[in-house]
Amino acid sequence: MLEETNALAVIPHRVSQSGHIIVETTLNGQGPFEFILDTGSSISVVYEKAARKTSLELVPGKEVLVLGMVGKGHYPVTHIDQVQVGGETWNDARVAILPDLTPIASPVDGILGLDFLRRYAIWYSHEDRSMRLYPRQLVQERFYTHWNSIALYDLALSSGNVSVPAISLFIDGVRVRAVLDLGANVNLMNFAAARSLEIPLPERRKRTEVFGAFGSLVATTELKVWRLQVGSVYWRRRTFLIGDFPVFDALDLERHPAALVGTDLFGRRDFVIDFERKRLLVKSRED
Repeated sequence: MLEETNALAVIPHRVSQSGHIIVETTLNGQGPFEFILDTGSSISVVYEKAARKTSLELVPGKEVLVLGMVGKGHYPVTHIDQVQVGGETWNDARVAILPDLTPIASPVDGILGLDFLRRYAIWYSHEDRSMRLYPRQLVQERFYTHWNSIALYDLALSSGNVSVPAISLFIDGVRVRAVLDLGANVNLMNFAAARSLEIPLPERRKRTEVFGAFGSLVATTELKVWRLQVGSVYWRRRTFLIGDFPVFDALDLERHPAALVGTDLFGRRDFVIDFERKRLLVKSRED
């Protein structure tokens, strides 16, 4: 097991009412600011309000592609001399600046994406409400007793040299590719995945608004999955919102069974993201 003394940083986190994992961050020594952990975002984000508070300047003529579960777009970038999370410092960080137009931006100041998280092996502890950062190589040869190992692989965007981590779900024996998006507080599924399960879909009655970094969409169909398997880990009675969400189109998955899962599955379990060996280590018991 990873030892606490080997951690580069031990960072307290909280889970917001919306289900997002929040950590405190400083920008150029100012703050603290509250950032969402998001393995579904290839680049970190600062919202305009935090950019104004820290006097961040845009890089002239430069934009970057940012993907979210309800949209994508090209946004201006800035360079931050120092981003500090716990005791770790990220120097000369290039991040995107997004407008404060979405409800998700109201209670938080930004998003820590894969450009930061992939620098480490990450141990998320639901039990003691902390996130520990370790050197990527530290867990390369470690064995975890009573933890389940789930293979991670990269899904590349159809436009741009960008990828996000994914896992394989098995629902009633049907394999569905799923984006691992810890910035998502709901589970999503496209219609191709729903049809592949051969389960009659409920009538479109309930309207559920899905909030993301770019705004929101309304899902009118949801499906209750009674048994879900990821590797050797099982969940029961999980709800998926069904729709043609832009994230699946961006990954060229709109015609293939695809899903997106986040804190609804993994927010109540301790887990380690081992980017070095492309695996997710999940504690067997859910609290």
